Amino acid sequence: MTALAASLRLPAQILLVGASVILVVKGAQLLDLPGLAALAALLDRGEGGANLAALLVFLVGAAIGVFLWWLANRFFALLRDPGIPPERIASLRELPMALPEGTIRALLALIVGLVGLPILLFANALKLDAAIAGYINGIVMSVFAFYFGTRAGGAEGQAARQLAGTLASAREELRAAEERAAEAERSAGGAAEAATRESRLAEGLGLIDRHLAAAEVLVKVLGPALPPGLIPPGSEEVIRRARSAAEGARALARGEVTERAVASVLEAGRALVVGSPLGGLLGKAAGALPAIGGLGPVASVALVLGLGWQLGSAEYRRWRARILAAPYEPQLIDFGVVTPTSAEIRMERCAIFSRVFAARKREGGFFATLVDAVARDDATERLWSLYGGEASLFASREELEAGLDEFRRALLAEQAANDIKPETIAAVAGTIGAPPPTEDEVNAALDQAVREGAAEDERAALEALVLMVGHLREKHVDPARLVADLGNVQAKGTLA
Repeated sequence: MTALAASLRLPAQILLVGASVILVVKGAQLLDLPGLAALAALLDRGEGGANLAALLVFLVGAAIGVFLWWLANRFFALLRDPGIPPERIASLRELPMALPEGTIRALLALIVGLVGLPILLFANALKLDAAIAGYINGIVMSVFAFYFGTRAGGAEGQAARQLAGTLASAREELRAAEERAAEAERSAGGAAEAATRESRLAEGLGLIDRHLAAAEVLVKVLGPALPPGLIPPGSEEVIRRARSAAEGARALARGEVTERAVASVLEAGRALVVGSPLGGLLGKAAGALPAIGGLGPVASVALVLGLGWQLGSAEYRRWRARILAAPYEPQLIDFGVVTPTSAEIRMERCAIFSRVFAARKREGGFFATLVDAVARDDATERLWSLYGGEASLFASREELEAGLDEFRRALLAEQAANDIKPETIAAVAGTIGAPPPTEDEVNAALDQAVREGAAEDERAALEALVLMVGHLREKHVDPARLVADLGNVQAKGTLA
């Protein structure tokens, strides 16, 4: 029986330990304590290194506690052994905690080493100050030196010196790692600064290219046809300096980009934006165009120009003809969608045709005949043959031509109004930093694109800007972006 009990003792202990573990797990589940999934999520957070260090310290402490329990259990099992003489048990009273000699020192070394060394290894992850890491290192060194230095002449002292040397080497490695990390950080900072300079240089060159495209069109292409004074004197010199600065900066960009080169380009861009004739023409054109919704005069002009730039090819030509009232192209109007009803509605806005055909428009088929004649290339001759012989209608052929031109613009405006989409208005308004008006507000302003009573130079400025948009479309330069640049320079005084 004794032998059977001895043979079953170890399996029984294993079963009891397993049952204890199961009870602990079940108790944790009943208490709704966090499990392994929560632990994994904790280690996966942004501060995973710090969490891992804390877990290691906790596991080390728990392991030391289990080791102490195992050691005490084994030692007291020896005390219960009847084969040990009483005098040996009496000698245990002289030992610390009645444990074998050297056990306390070993435990202290384990506690300090197994807890302190992980903290030192994870010093960067824990974001410990260098001074705090030094304090922990000093504590580790002091404990080992105190408990092992007293026997420096023996094997234990030699081991202590080796361990102290190892710790000193670890401290030097930590310091070297910190220096390497600091150097890497400085190098990264220098690289980031260089990248920032390159980005600012590219931004400045892009701004110069945009405004050069607009300034050269206004000065060299449209300038000779504009009234004197609309193009400020010295514009050509501003363009020359900006182009020279851009070419020099591009040559430098193939080598090292310096802060001086970046500052030179940004200053040249600022001077070009300030000295470009675009700002003056916008101010003049604002007097010719009716205000749109709650936008200011200049913002209204910028919105109109940006809309024209955003439109497709056919829509752009309708936009241009709508604002300039010329040039008329038969293909601009899709007469296939013009109905007698829509023609009658649009004719109400035409002073000449509305007056001349006040009685005729009640005749059956009148508007179908009128639309068919207007759609022809020889519309003037057809209308004159139909109505020119009646003195009560047109006073002269010139009046008929003026009425025809007015009616065509009305039909064009109806179809061009459908080209203006809310998303396009919102995109242009976002570029110039203004609240987007409604479609009706935009079309109402475009229907009277040139305000009555506008001065000649105001009309000329608006026409020049409209023609400029055609050139900018070829160069892929958004005029709304140019106006936004003007606003930034006026608000900040700089482009940097």
